[in-house]
Amino acid sequence: MKVQSQASIEIKASPEQVFDFATAVSSLPKVFKGYGVIPAIRSAEIVGGGEMRSGVIRRVTNYDNSVIDEEIIKLTRPTKQTYKIVSGFKPPFSYLVRSGGGDWTLTPSNDSTIVTWKFYFEVTSVLAYPIVALIMSAQFQKAQQSCLAEIKKYVENVV
Repeated sequence: MKVQSQASIEIKASPEQVFDFATAVSSLPKVFKGYGVIPAIRSAEIVGGGEMRSGVIRRVTNYDNSVIDEEIIKLTRPTKQTYKIVSGFKPPFSYLVRSGGGDWTLTPSNDSTIVTWKFYFEVTSVLAYPIVALIMSAQFQKAQQSCLAEIKKYVENVV
């Protein structure tokens, strides 16, 4: 059973500019500041080094000392990033959530780019569903929207 959330923003820049910034591992700690129980990102790296591409594992270290490994399922410049969390949930969250993942879609719109970030958690049981749904709506969705606002701030100030 999945619990989902979504956030969107319009950024006055080309899809290429937004994509290149948003998918760079060096950008993640700058823009994902967490919210409530959702920790901010301390650092991110590609396991084994190299460039961001489909098939790599992106390791994200959070300020709560959790380390999340995300497999990049699809990376198509400048329109799509899809990833799945393959490991790293720690208790008590691991008792509620089995897996998770996200999908970023970048759509050109006149002189701007619309970024839509969909995210899901696969819950461990029907009993976990209301707890995770509350976390998603009250905390994670706000962290998503804040992250997109930070991306907008960085990209629009560089252009």
